[in-house]
Amino acid sequence: MLDISPVTNTVTVGPADALDVTALRAIRPRWCGAAPSGPGSYTAQLRAHGEETAVTAEVVGDALEVTFAEPVRGVAPGQAIVLYDGTRVVGSATIASTVRATAGAV
Repeated sequence: MLDISPVTNTVTVGPADALDVTALRAIRPRWCGAAPSGPGSYTAQLRAHGEETAVTAEVVGDALEVTFAEPVRGVAPGQAIVLYDGTRVVGSATIASTVRATAGAV
């Protein structure tokens, strides 16, 4: 299952690789210190006890735009993302939208 739309009562199905996400936009960022200026390289954790993954992140307006070095599976709006610079927590935000690796996927 790729997507559920309660408004239209629609379920979208497709192959498992259509769950791969290459980028995301996150809202309500909370910073541990000053917000980063300009794009930067970080690691990100998407699940409690999950592994960190390499990302490029940039603050755009009041949101955080993140691009993954390698596609990540199963990322969804509403989840949290935490950015790290080495072992230091840079900040966190709530995922608002994702970009799927498979063209045409929702």
